[in-house]
Amino acid sequence: MLPGIFRFADFELDRNVYELRRKGHPLKLERIPLDLLFLLIEKRGQLVTREEILQRLWGKGVFFDVDNAINSAVRKLRRALGDDPDAPRFVVTVPSKGYRFVAEIDDLSPSPPRRAKKVGRASSGRLTQSPMAGRRREMALLQNGLRDAASGHGQVFLISGEPGIGKTRLADEFAAVAEAKGLAVRLGHCFREAVPFLPFVEMLERFVDGIAEPEQLRRQLAEEASELARLLPKLRRILPDLPPALDLPPLTSVALTASATILQARRHLFNCFFDFVARTAAEQPTVMIVEDLHWADDSSLALLDHLAQRIADLPLMLLGTYRDAEIDVTRGLAKTLEDLLRGRIATRLKLKGLPREDVATMLSRLSGKSAPAEVVEEIFAETEGNPFFVEELFRHLDEENRLYNSAGEFHSSLKIAELEVPESVRLVVARRLERLDEPTRRMLATAATIGRFFSFELLEAARGTDGDSLMECIAEAERAGLVYSLTEAPKASFQFSHELARQAVLSRLSSALRQKLHLEVAEAIERIYSINPESPYAETLDDYVADLAHHYSRGGNREKAIQYLQLAAQQAAQRSASSVAIDRLTNALRILKSLPETAQRDRQELILQMMLGPLLIATKGNASLEVEQTYLRARELAQQLNAVSQQFPSLFQLRSVYLVRGELLRAHELSQQLASLAESENDTEHLLEGRVALGNTFFLQGALRQAHTQFEEALGIYDQKRHRSHAFVYGFDPGVFCLARITRTLQALGYLDQAVEKTRALLALAREVSHPLSLVLALIDACEFYLFCRETDPANELSEWAMRVAEEQRLANLLGQATIYSGATLAQKGQTSEGISRIRQGLAACRATGAVLFRPFFVSFLADAYLRAEQLTEGLAVVDEALSLVSQTQECWIEAELWRLKGELARQTGLERLPEVKIAFVRRSLSRVLRKPSSGNCARRPASRACYVTPIAATRGGRC
Repeated sequence: MLPGIFRFADFELDRNVYELRRKGHPLKLERIPLDLLFLLIEKRGQLVTREEILQRLWGKGVFFDVDNAINSAVRKLRRALGDDPDAPRFVVTVPSKGYRFVAEIDDLSPSPPRRAKKVGRASSGRLTQSPMAGRRREMALLQNGLRDAASGHGQVFLISGEPGIGKTRLADEFAAVAEAKGLAVRLGHCFREAVPFLPFVEMLERFVDGIAEPEQLRRQLAEEASELARLLPKLRRILPDLPPALDLPPLTSVALTASATILQARRHLFNCFFDFVARTAAEQPTVMIVEDLHWADDSSLALLDHLAQRIADLPLMLLGTYRDAEIDVTRGLAKTLEDLLRGRIATRLKLKGLPREDVATMLSRLSGKSAPAEVVEEIFAETEGNPFFVEELFRHLDEENRLYNSAGEFHSSLKIAELEVPESVRLVVARRLERLDEPTRRMLATAATIGRFFSFELLEAARGTDGDSLMECIAEAERAGLVYSLTEAPKASFQFSHELARQAVLSRLSSALRQKLHLEVAEAIERIYSINPESPYAETLDDYVADLAHHYSRGGNREKAIQYLQLAAQQAAQRSASSVAIDRLTNALRILKSLPETAQRDRQELILQMMLGPLLIATKGNASLEVEQTYLRARELAQQLNAVSQQFPSLFQLRSVYLVRGELLRAHELSQQLASLAESENDTEHLLEGRVALGNTFFLQGALRQAHTQFEEALGIYDQKRHRSHAFVYGFDPGVFCLARITRTLQALGYLDQAVEKTRALLALAREVSHPLSLVLALIDACEFYLFCRETDPANELSEWAMRVAEEQRLANLLGQATIYSGATLAQKGQTSEGISRIRQGLAACRATGAVLFRPFFVSFLADAYLRAEQLTEGLAVVDEALSLVSQTQECWIEAELWRLKGELARQTGLERLPEVKIAFVRRSLSRVLRKPSSGNCARRPASRACYVTPIAATRGGRC
């Protein structure tokens, strides 16, 4: 059995904590040289060949220059040991063969062998580093949370603090503890360039790449595989027979309620990802770490919140890190933090600077010596205990030969103020960069342009230099502590030691050089990933469209930037990341405006505007100014280009803007244009929707017979199978919508027996088409009909059903409407207090969406409830509000009922409260409302009722 601790000279190599110490003080040594030292000591006195080193440290199948990598590791090891290659005390080179460890070794503390863990794609992806100084309290809290999570009580922790304070380091150390305890660790990063769901895509990709057999992967992903492929498209290359994910409308669709369709797809994606996480956590308790939340896109934050709200009973721990300076906290992050912290779902750990004793510990571990109190005080005062700054300042002073005297001990009289030390970490790093060779600085400039993480393959392609020279540059950068090797087999990859180091590199570049480097990186990505890979696990150009959009935008290639921004927006939308897609399309439109005015440019802009519209509806609502401007511009472009195929959708959506705002005259005018355009095109698909649109505006203005005619003609065109896709394009199934409106027109015109038949047909069709929006529409319209008939039991059942579906699908406006109907049902059953409260709740929910349409009608329910509760003053107030809105919007179909309610409220409070002119208007309205229709056209109430239905009033409180 191999020992746990090896002692040689004044060094100790400890297998148990995986570190090298000198005189009891840990030395900072990267993983590869440390792995090499373990191997040499295990075979002390024996020749260890270069082939053995390759097999042990990297495995088979690596593509980079292994000889240079081994040489670099040996140099780093000798530097740490202070070993002279010409007169070695520890590591002897055997030319052309390998190396031998020759020093005497004492074996201490026997323990089972512990092989250093390689960081592979299936691992958490974290770096091995020297032990952390301080943070004992925070680590104790995290370990307590880990115990709770492992026992099935999910936990959420958020680590915050300034740059360099040690957030990532604490997360690294905690991840190592979690892995040692047998938990799975999933790691994801956020970056400045917003990529939707990036940290979760990263976790999923590592999980997938860790499973070699496709069939095993299929079993692991189970029913969620199709939906997870929206996050990780290469899943479809690995499992080509996956069924399609949830259908989404094309981005150029004219979805009347695109928000509901997109949000429905997004919720389905979130639920599937949660189910996947829950299932894998049940098999092995899991820690999920999301780094740098201050750069997270809104979609990633939304998914994080979705998971956090649901893990209370899972063996799962969520850990996030973020900068908490006000300038770094985005609006989306602020909302997420508020939800998680105020709801006591998450525990926040705010990191501050290390105290003096922990700074002393850091200095001892960095130097291998005990630092005098005076030195500790000077460095503490300069850095305020920021760990990254402490380390960078130490390196700077060491490289300037300012730390030690001739005997190799600290200068006890060290005064930092006298040394003109740079005032910021960035300047400290910049000083170190100046000491590097010019080829290494050029290499770092390209690497920093690629990002915090970069692969050797891409770096080599972008630099255009040979691999040997590039490895020498990387080795020099590693010695300077600017980059670390991740060494993920079979491809080498690296990362900057800190984002501040990367930013220091970028700050030295001129704008012209940055632009050139971005173009070189973009062109290298296209060269590498345009080739079809042999392995389905390999990356393709589709995996890099967001990177290409970023690099070409920064590189000044406008045509390519627009091309990839459009593709990246499409990808984001397919992942239900609407806000990211909007940002990319907005950037594409901004760049497009700088191009010369041509027909081609206008065609491109029309495509982008039509993609943008549904996304804006999803995030801002139909009535927003941005949606109106988008479709006004789209209509203008379609007319200029004579793009007939785009004229109808842009006109349709523009009409929807005014419809939802309650601007019925403008909406009706555009509906007439739609119908005319559809007839001129001789397009039955458009003619169907044109009839529906025109019928709807007729109905809302109270022109019920004209509306009925349009809806009947639309039903004559409608074919359930052929027009099924219309529900995803226009928001509702046209057959369901027409039947819903026909039911209301028949009800209002007094044809009650026919309305009963149509209501039954409406509910049957809504079940068949299986479209959530259409189902909720049918349920609330059927509920309104039964309320009209004063049949509260079916009305109550339908309203509750509608509320359940709307809540499940997050259909905010329709949920508000269903809540109003539920309240109206309660009021009609005599539970007026609860009914009024629920109606007001529903009205507030509808108002929050910005919808004005139908508000006067919904307020009539509240007025009726107040009348039943004998709260007459409140009833009169809300009726006046509704009548004022009718005069603004011309939503006249409900006007007579509102005057009826006002008349009844006024009668019970004293008729003298109404001006004479309004009394006359009420009488005229009531005479029209109560006039008995001709016997040929009027149907009687159901058998249980013995009088005629009033034509338009929906007389919930009237007399028979």
